[in-house]
Amino acid sequence: MMKFYIYLFQKKAQPMYKKAMDEYLKRLQAYANVSIKYIKNEKQMKKYEKEAQNVFYIVPGKESLTSPAFADRIQKMSVQGISVITFFIGDFIDNEKPEGTLFHLSSFSMNYSLTAVVLLEQIYRAYRIINHQPYHK
Repeated sequence: MMKFYIYLFQKKAQPMYKKAMDEYLKRLQAYANVSIKYIKNEKQMKKYEKEAQNVFYIVPGKESLTSPAFADRIQKMSVQGISVITFFIGDFIDNEKPEGTLFHLSSFSMNYSLTAVVLLEQIYRAYRIINHQPYHK
């Protein structure tokens, strides 16, 4: 089962975003192990970054993937034997990260908690697509 680690550069999520994250985390239990951790400072982020596997940094940008393309990317990584994917969300991210590690969910700038909700929703949607299940109920 694929593992996703999502690191947020903030102390905690606002209650409405936390509730949405919890809902997607619950839905995702059938497909993957997903965890969210909050990073307090850049030193802590560097520690997690060193331990991380298959790292992606979430930044705004025009080159965002469609839901089917994102699902395809997850499926291909899984077939290649990749079982852990790590996402970092926060101010510490710059455009000088290694090639292929910047990940665009949207061209919009969003607060970090909302970005995490959108990322969780997209991971959930990807697994519904991979498993040929309807997304909308």
